Amino acid sequence: MAGLVQQGWLTAVDGARVALHRWGGATPGAPVLLWGHANGFAAGCYLPLLGLLARDFDVWAWDARGHGFSELPPDAELGLEAIAGDAALVLRHVATTTRQVPHVASHSFAGVALLWAGLTLGLAWRSATLFEPPLVTPAQLEEPDGATRHAERVAGTLRRRATWPGPEQFAARLAQTPGFALVPPDALLLATTALLRPEAEGFTLRCAPATEAAIYRTVWDAAPFLALRPFGPPMRFVASDATPPAPASPARLPQPLAARACGAMFSELAGCSHLLALERPLECAALVRQTALGVA
Repeated sequence: MAGLVQQGWLTAVDGARVALHRWGGATPGAPVLLWGHANGFAAGCYLPLLGLLARDFDVWAWDARGHGFSELPPDAELGLEAIAGDAALVLRHVATTTRQVPHVASHSFAGVALLWAGLTLGLAWRSATLFEPPLVTPAQLEEPDGATRHAERVAGTLRRRATWPGPEQFAARLAQTPGFALVPPDALLLATTALLRPEAEGFTLRCAPATEAAIYRTVWDAAPFLALRPFGPPMRFVASDATPPAPASPARLPQPLAARACGAMFSELAGCSHLLALERPLECAALVRQTALGVA
């Protein structure tokens, strides 16, 4: 049966349990693709895109620690080493299970986790398509306006409402914000359904605001950008281009520089925001196929 099916959990060295998913009904022997999600999101937020990718790939995905169906002990880490360790744990498990080196693709923060795992843990992939990983240049760290915006984002995340009557109300609220205004209504409802855990009364965010804020602090670090180098297999960095009405994304600025540092391909999608993987699944799937298989 098609759709994401949870495969269980993988346990990290600090006790965090990372939920692993696989798209049902994969063609035997199809090339394997591992998908990683954005901060505060979950694998289930990307069903339209993953369904398109499942036409050509055996699709796997993971929920980052503290997100989705994953579990985060109180003393677990949320630094670069921890998130990279989870990416390596998942990819190596998928490679062992399928007897293939996976292709990887990701949206936002999972791209930083994969890159840091490749740079520091020797993680290997067949290809990588990274949609706006939030890499940070030294110049961005030193820019007062950038630091202020980052601090405001962290503070705003910590104030985020954690409980909702249901996914519909959550989707209606997000649709009123500039960051989610371009996400199609049906895709937005799928995302909010994946983001909420049903409780006895109402629903609660699966990713606690404090966890999301901690990840924002983690990626506000120039170390991954400064360490970039060619990896060998095909790679592509994809950015939104801030064409109106899309809100400008600070994460788009380092993408061409990162592609150059890695000897990678670079692509822009016009008229979309940082949430390009939710807004434009057809075009995003085509870019993954081009990178991994050399076909549109």
